[in-house]
Amino acid sequence: METENNYQDSEASQEYEQKGGFESYSEAFKAGCDNAGERAREAAPKIKEALSGAVYDFAYKATYGAVFAGAFAREFIPQNIKEAMDQGVEKGSTAGRGAAEKMREKAKSANSCDRPVDVPESGDPIELPMMG
Repeated sequence: METENNYQDSEASQEYEQKGGFESYSEAFKAGCDNAGERAREAAPKIKEALSGAVYDFAYKATYGAVFAGAFAREFIPQNIKEAMDQGVEKGSTAGRGAAEKMREKAKSANSCDRPVDVPESGDPIELPMMG
C-alpha cells in the first residue's frame, strides 16, 4: 500500500522529496505553510461558490415567505381589521413622534446653561414625561 504525500505541491516539499527528509523544523514549517497557502487558494473559489449559493437560497426563501404571508393575510383579513390596523399604525407613529419631540425639547432645556441639571444617582429610576 502506497502512502500519499500531501506536501508534494510546494517547492519546499519537493526539496524534501529530493533530500529524503527535512533538515530542520523551519524547512518543515515552510513546506507546510507553502502547501497550506496553495490549498487555500484552490479551495477559495469553491467556498465562495458554496457561500454564494447559501446566501441566494436564504434570500429567496425569506423573501418568498414574507411576500406569501403578506399576500395571504391581505387576501383573507376582513376590511374592517385592515382599517383598524392602519389607524393604529398611524396614531401610534404620531404619538411616538410627539413623545420623541417632547424628549428632544426636554433634553435641549436640560443642556442649557440657565439652570443646573439634576442627574439621578446610579440605580435611581428615571422619570419620563407622561403621555397625554
